[in-house]
Amino acid sequence: MAHQISLLFLPEQCIITYFMIDFQLNFGMLFAVLYVLAMASTALAVLLGCSVEDPKVAQEMLSIIFVPQMLFSGFFVTIELIPAWLRWLRYIFPLTYAIRIILVEEFYQCNVDDPVANDACNTIVDSVGGDPDETWWNWLVLLGLFVFFRLLALFVLRRKATKFF
Repeated sequence: MAHQISLLFLPEQCIITYFMIDFQLNFGMLFAVLYVLAMASTALAVLLGCSVEDPKVAQEMLSIIFVPQMLFSGFFVTIELIPAWLRWLRYIFPLTYAIRIILVEEFYQCNVDDPVANDACNTIVDSVGGDPDETWWNWLVLLGLFVFFRLLALFVLRRKATKFF
């Protein structure tokens, strides 16, 4: 159901965002990254929903999932400013990998004619740990997080069902 809702609303969001920002990466790449990010993030939310008894509690706890994603992904706060003992959290959030893919596609070698601009673009990519040679790894991890969170939610539900009966 979540994938159908994402497929319904995501194209409009992508069209508006793509042309407002005037991205350099192609539209298909932006759509694919945002779709897989939406699926992985909803899988994380489904896991949270399966873990609690009351839907209202799950709704109140959504900020526990989405705010740390924004903080630890490296987009708003550089990785170096995050305490070392918390840096590992970025690896469990899908937004980290989606940002790496998008920033590599958008900014890597952005202006080859101007070395200063090119260095600035590469600094942006490096600030989130992006590497053009590892883009396929980011895709695999993003898809893997989706599968992992969905299977973990299934395991939690199954465990709750056996406890109930």
